[in-house]
Amino acid sequence: MPEANSNALAKIPTPRTLLKRYGIFARKSLGQNFLADINIARKIVELSGVSPQETVIELGVGLGTLTCALAEKVSRVIGFEIDKNLINILEKENFLPENVEIRQGNILKLDYQRLFEEIAKPLILFGNLPYYLSSRLLWRLVEQRKIINFCTFMFQKEVAERLSAMPGSKNYGPLSVLLALTARVEKLMQLSPGCFYPSPEVHSTVVKITFLNKALPNEKVLVALLKAAFSKRRKKIAANLKPLGLTKDQAKQLLLSQGLSPDLRAEQIPPEKYLALACALEAKAS
Repeated sequence: MPEANSNALAKIPTPRTLLKRYGIFARKSLGQNFLADINIARKIVELSGVSPQETVIELGVGLGTLTCALAEKVSRVIGFEIDKNLINILEKENFLPENVEIRQGNILKLDYQRLFEEIAKPLILFGNLPYYLSSRLLWRLVEQRKIINFCTFMFQKEVAERLSAMPGSKNYGPLSVLLALTARVEKLMQLSPGCFYPSPEVHSTVVKITFLNKALPNEKVLVALLKAAFSKRRKKIAANLKPLGLTKDQAKQLLLSQGLSPDLRAEQIPPEKYLALACALEAKAS
């Protein structure tokens, strides 16, 4: 790993300085709120527990603060950024360490399988994720979890609450269930709006997601079940299962077969019961 110069990195231009220098503005359409403090970035990297010999994928490089902190710690950083203007700034300023490679790309469209083959190890992902794509990206990463070691992401606090929500909570939903069944979710630290530039209106949470269960029985059925069950949260779950090809009576019988009352709502059913329902649905169809 190249020897990182921490003193030099401590003097990298701030996002505010860089945006002003090049006469551009953060793009709300891309959810751009840049991490502004290299010391906060170092703490995030340290809390993640990433090892020095690793190659890390950064999703959304922004203006390079987290990138530099990662480069101090790990062997190689491959960073993806959709905004060509930001890539041009980073290339002109030339403060990123030599073990960093920046590639233009949309993180919702990356070929994670190809990255896995390139690195020849399960992926380690970092990123400051904008609100508008957090859930969509996580659904995709859960699908790709066989080739992922762990992810350390900054989420808006509301999104982070959903990821580890318990049954009965208003934040409990399909992603809560899937992650409970497949991963360990750890909240590493809270970040105030002042940690970013421009400052968002909400607080953020740094979350580490370590995938443990690489395969679930009847996973496609489970995902379809979850989407149907939570489609109308105020209704009783038996009324929500019609898209699965069940009449209301069939839905009630399915629920009763797993010891569940048809009068329950989706948020009242624990993850392991959803898995049992998916297995029962698959058995019924075969």
